[in-house]
Amino acid sequence: MRQTTNNEMITALDNAIASVEMEGFVFSDGEKELCMEALEGKITKDELIKKLLERCRV
Repeated sequence: MRQTTNNEMITALDNAIASVEMEGFVFSDGEKELCMEALEGKITKDELIKKLLERCRV
């Protein structure tokens, strides 16, 4: 199985964000960066969820 390139991950993330934003949700730059970190394997999915939930509590 071939690895996904960084450009492919960015394109996939941009497409997912565009889809969600069509429903009215707006992502901050920080939220986009966190999602990219998860896609790159820098943080786990659980860490991503925890960090996003912390932002909601502020």
